[in-house]
Amino acid sequence: MTAISFKSLLATTAGLTLILSQTTLAQDTNSDNARVFETAYFDQYAPRTALDMVRRVPGFQLDSGDFKRGLGQGGANVLLNGQRLAGKSGDPFGQLGRIPAENVQRIEIVDGASLNIPGLSGQVANVIAKSSKKTSGTWEWRPEWREGLEANMLPFSATISGESGNLSYSAELKNNSFRNGHWGPHIRSDRLGNDFEIRDEFARYNGDNPGGSLNLTWKPKADHIGNLNLEYNKFNFNRVTRSDRSAIDNPGDMVGTDFYTEFTFAEDEWNAKIDGDYELPFMDGKLKMIGYYRQEHSPTEARFTAIDPANVTVVDNTRFARVADEGEAIGRVEYSWSKTEGRDWQLAAEGVFNYLDVDSEFTDFLDDPTPIDLGNTRVEEKRGEATLTHSRALSPKWDTQISVGAEYSELEGMNTDADGIEIGNMRSYFRPKGFVSTTYKPSDTFNIRTKIEREVGQLNFFDFISQVDLVDNIGSTGNLDLVPSQSWNGEVEFDKQFKGGHSFKARVYGQKISDLVDRIPIGLDGDAVGNIDSAKRYGVDFDVTLKGEPFGFKGAELNLEYDLRDSSVDDPVQNFSRRLNGDKKYYWSAQFRHDIPNSDWAWGFYADQFRQSEVYRLSTINHFIFDGPFGMAFVEHKDVFGLKVNASLRNLFDASDDFNRTVYTARRDLGEIDRFETQSREFGFFFRLEISGTF
Repeated sequence: MTAISFKSLLATTAGLTLILSQTTLAQDTNSDNARVFETAYFDQYAPRTALDMVRRVPGFQLDSGDFKRGLGQGGANVLLNGQRLAGKSGDPFGQLGRIPAENVQRIEIVDGASLNIPGLSGQVANVIAKSSKKTSGTWEWRPEWREGLEANMLPFSATISGESGNLSYSAELKNNSFRNGHWGPHIRSDRLGNDFEIRDEFARYNGDNPGGSLNLTWKPKADHIGNLNLEYNKFNFNRVTRSDRSAIDNPGDMVGTDFYTEFTFAEDEWNAKIDGDYELPFMDGKLKMIGYYRQEHSPTEARFTAIDPANVTVVDNTRFARVADEGEAIGRVEYSWSKTEGRDWQLAAEGVFNYLDVDSEFTDFLDDPTPIDLGNTRVEEKRGEATLTHSRALSPKWDTQISVGAEYSELEGMNTDADGIEIGNMRSYFRPKGFVSTTYKPSDTFNIRTKIEREVGQLNFFDFISQVDLVDNIGSTGNLDLVPSQSWNGEVEFDKQFKGGHSFKARVYGQKISDLVDRIPIGLDGDAVGNIDSAKRYGVDFDVTLKGEPFGFKGAELNLEYDLRDSSVDDPVQNFSRRLNGDKKYYWSAQFRHDIPNSDWAWGFYADQFRQSEVYRLSTINHFIFDGPFGMAFVEHKDVFGLKVNASLRNLFDASDDFNRTVYTARRDLGEIDRFETQSREFGFFFRLEISGTF
């Protein structure tokens, strides 16, 4: 796949364009160049919720906006009755999943730059839905059976929604449980390629994520609207990895072991969120006040045990326990006004407080069963930002949106050891940010979008914390000097809708990154997440939807996606140019669905594959390889006593989770290769049943 050139890709897409252009639009295009999908368009899919409908819009991909900094601008690329979804990311999957399909009136696909909502660009789905005096709900049960693992009988969701006076509500109970696992050999070889140890390994990952949420919308009078969202979740996770290690005769100097090992990891987390907003007329515009608070409590415990079966003795027995508390509080105010049609302004200010507080301890039961207090680490960030955004229709064919702003942040990290001695580091920084996005519409069915943005990245506070891998005895040093990355981002997107309902989209993008967050050396033997001065990333994405009706295959749809990416950064240890750690190299997917005309039956298949780059650490090079592709085939009946039933067989191509590691005797620039490790873990075929209904 990586040998495919951009030239051949462009030739292929040109051919597709020629084919597609020969065939009548399946949806309407209104005078504002929005693609409008009436509810009748989705009838063939028997949708239960608004989310089911949005997922069936050809050429549209739902983006949750989860990785934006703070509340930010734009958020998810979906609107509800012309308004952004409430909350930090907007939670489009949850909120749309709580809207019954019968309440949806239509879905409009509009261009983000033409809206008076700062930050939105590209395709945006505007779901037009009505409230209902009638209380209604949806439910879904998703049991799954995997080879060699216990059945997963607990995944479910149930929603209820309705309206009482000027208050509308929706609520959801769910459990996103999973029962996963894989198994296979792990081979260790010396620098000359001679095997000296083989490990027969099995890993199991069980998790339950029960939770509930409540959304309230209040419209006390005209042009006044308030939202309140409450959410609480539990997350119970258990991992077990067992390994039978066998030494192999080796002509070299590497010696294997005959051990049985077991690694366990457990987490018992709870998290809660509350957010709300209120919008009202103010002066000549609208004022919107937003509040958000999230808190999470996560106790974890990892334990590693190794047994010498020949002597029936324990040779290693260690435990690492940690309690992490984290939270985020955000307040935001937006004032929007428009004195001339087609010219909108918004002034916004936001304040944020983030924190992470970690206590940890280590126990070596063979040395001393008394836990060793590793102290406390606390990271805090106080941040404020202000932005001014202007949206303008330059002509019937041109829309533009310009935003300028800046943020000021104070970041403090503090380590307190077991003796109460504190080591801290506080710093502040100023970051300009903003963007210019445009949309050019040569015709009602063709959009060309551009965007240039100065973006500030989001930090992961756990990168400030020192951690130890008990299995491989590889540590990661905490780094209190981390700062968020910055980047100049540019992209051009071509979006064409063809007769017959076909669509084609291509996006070319690039990033110039400063203060890249990546792995860096600390001294001679410290390995930490840190900042690298500069890096580049660029790529191209293609998305094609083909409808079967123009080709005599009524009810059929084929979706194709291909992403190709490259990147470069100077390795901080050996000073050569390489890709960013773990960065995407390519991804492709193919999804086919056929809703058989004049019946309640549908069938189809899905396949995808991806490749990512190596992860370079101080003394290792790690490479995860998904040996796919992953494949799935399904059959669906839309009315089994009023229920929709979907049965799917998955991992049809027997994909596996593979992993390669090169280990050096010291830092990669100072030592030599010590050994190679090759791991292949299969996860077999599995069967999933999805049953959904309404009430």
